[in-house]
Amino acid sequence: MTSNDSMMGAAQTCFVKTFAILLLGLVPLPVGWVRARSAVDSARSNEMNRTDREINAGGYYEGLIGTDAPQGGPSELTLSLIGKPKGWGRPRASDLKRSLDGDVLMFELRPNVNQMLYGEPFITNTFGMRGRSHQHQKPPETFRIAVLGSSIDMGWGVGSETMYVNELENWLNDHAMKLGIKRRFEVLNFAVPAYSPMQRFESFRRKAIEFDPDLVLYSATMLDIRLIEIHLCDMFQCRVDVTYDFLRQAVAKAGITERDIRLNADEKLRDKNAIKGKLRPHYWSIYDATMGALAAECRSAGIPLASMIIPRVGKADAPNARDENVAALRAVLTPHTTTLFDLSNTFDDLDPADLEIGPLDDHPNALGHHRLFRALARALVNDDLYETLFETPRPTDFDDHGPVGQPFRPTPPKDVGDNQP
Repeated sequence: MTSNDSMMGAAQTCFVKTFAILLLGLVPLPVGWVRARSAVDSARSNEMNRTDREINAGGYYEGLIGTDAPQGGPSELTLSLIGKPKGWGRPRASDLKRSLDGDVLMFELRPNVNQMLYGEPFITNTFGMRGRSHQHQKPPETFRIAVLGSSIDMGWGVGSETMYVNELENWLNDHAMKLGIKRRFEVLNFAVPAYSPMQRFESFRRKAIEFDPDLVLYSATMLDIRLIEIHLCDMFQCRVDVTYDFLRQAVAKAGITERDIRLNADEKLRDKNAIKGKLRPHYWSIYDATMGALAAECRSAGIPLASMIIPRVGKADAPNARDENVAALRAVLTPHTTTLFDLSNTFDDLDPADLEIGPLDDHPNALGHHRLFRALARALVNDDLYETLFETPRPTDFDDHGPVGQPFRPTPPKDVGDNQP
């Protein structure tokens, strides 16, 4: 090899290393690389602001549901440079869902799905619901909870038995047995990836109510405003009627015209950014109206409506990044729900790398779901809703595990370390 060849090879090696370092500076580190975080953080600029984070997250969710936006996450080149973890893939909800033409729901989970997702079985029942199979007709002496949510609640990337929804059902039945009451509990999971608040509301009207629930548990996240935006733009693009009077009023107030929703030759919105700009001041009022409509439907059916705020994993929902959104969510949820459980701090004491399901994916893994379940169960035993669930006065004597004499000691998922009490 000549000296020139050696110099050229050294230069190429240096370029590759420099390029990799630049990528590491621009891309958050995924699971398995947590030990390298501290070294890289010192070379990184400040994390992107909250608006940019939500735009990027929204692109990821648009990719999941199969719309025209590119799927979020790093390229294959980036992953190869920083070390693609074992078993990593690019699952998409489009493999799990079916489109509903001309329908405000836009899409739903396919029934009877049985495939692998992130190395875990992904199974839906005959009703297109993730999790356990329950009869359509409610069995005698059964208390049903209908969960309305999106991808975290559905259990994106985790096995059925480690989903917080199913852990909650197990605990409710175990606790009822300890109390000596005959009531049995079923937690029905109506969550679907990327469902906006309006889609969750429609899912209640069309599906959950048919299962005769005794309690509705609405799950909110810090990404809900972005999901509202995605949903509205998708309805405009697919020429779906906005259905609800409060949406028609919001669209009219925003000044959206037929010219705004014109399509290009590819049948995509020509002026999507202009539409978003007009709608942006109205997203929270749309959210408030959606919750008001859901609350009215629940009252009409005599069903209590509770709500909770759940976090994603990582810096996007860290305390300093989420405060504004949590305050806004509380303002929207509190007037319309009998109980609000703010679980947004559930992951604050753990490293995000221990909670993520995969590279650059802020959905919680089995440990994250276990922590969500524990936080929700503890909130329940400290709330008046306890009496609704168990038909017995709420205990007033508590220790760190819950009511004294009725200890709350859930079993951790397999292969998950958890040193918390």
